[in-house]
Amino acid sequence: MSNNNIHKKIRIAKFIAKSGLCSRRDAERKIFNGNVSVDGKIINSPALNVSTKSIVLVDGNVIKYTNETEIFLYHKPKGLIVSKNDEKNRTTIFDDLPLPLRGMFSVGRLDKDSSGLLLLTNNGDLSRFLELPKNKFQRTYQVVVNGKLTEDQLNKIKKGLRVGDFLYRSIKIYPQKTSKKISVYELLLSEGKNREIRNIIRYFKLSVLDLFRTNYGPYSIGKLKPSEFIKGDLDLLDFS
Repeated sequence: MSNNNIHKKIRIAKFIAKSGLCSRRDAERKIFNGNVSVDGKIINSPALNVSTKSIVLVDGNVIKYTNETEIFLYHKPKGLIVSKNDEKNRTTIFDDLPLPLRGMFSVGRLDKDSSGLLLLTNNGDLSRFLELPKNKFQRTYQVVVNGKLTEDQLNKIKKGLRVGDFLYRSIKIYPQKTSKKISVYELLLSEGKNREIRNIIRYFKLSVLDLFRTNYGPYSIGKLKPSEFIKGDLDLLDFS
């Protein structure tokens, strides 16, 4: 890396996002709330260019500018919360991860009882890009339910349906193994509303016994075991 890159100036919100702490939008909120200081002075406007060598504190903690964007594939085990700060003091993925990855930003979430592929990145802007439905990054899940969906129910899921106040868009669903007692389905969707799959299955008077994410966009969990992680290839992402 050249000296010019080391001492270049960038917007403070971008500096914070590059650290992996949060997205630019969240960084701007923290700035407006007076939670950010640069070289010892509290700032209240994101319209500030800072050196990549500046000393930046967010919520009293020093953060470091990282020029290289990284992405990691992590096999989230069941029982962990995807959050940096859980109000109930439950065990989070960041308790499970090693120190170098604890500053990472998760791409979306998996609920406490779900497991499988979770992407982590040190770039808040990248995490938001991967999460936005308009960018159509497909998520693939294996879902085990206590019963069998009818053809009519499968068609409703494929067309999209309203459950309470939520309108769920079309989901591709493929039966893998079905019986009256237990069935396995593969679901493909590009929008991840909170507990979306569980809410849809419950709408049909069934319940999810197991929910496992195998793919997110171009990334696959492969042979990763629970709590294992590997560095992902950014070249697999299409930013065009």
